[in-house]
Amino acid sequence: MKKKFLAVALFVILFVTLFLLQFDFGQEVRPQEQTKTPQLEKSPEKIVPSPQNIKQATAIYVFVAWMWLAIIILIYFLRLKIKEVDRLHRLGYFSGEKK
Repeated sequence: MKKKFLAVALFVILFVTLFLLQFDFGQEVRPQEQTKTPQLEKSPEKIVPSPQNIKQATAIYVFVAWMWLAIIILIYFLRLKIKEVDRLHRLGYFSGEKK
């Protein structure tokens, strides 16, 4: 009975929040004085993502190398762990029958 009541209550809450409540998160109210004054057209400045100097470029390469080294080491340990579990499985360590 509790599970049925909980399921109905969750369904009602979901229905109310998704369909009945009207949220206008994307709407922005603009003041009238901003819309009347003409804005000058400015071309956006082109932003090129790149390191500012050789120190930043080297830091990026070091970080990427460190990440790949960490991934390789973690994969190595995972393979060792899998090999050990396979060895224990072949020995029958996980079976219910103990000798």
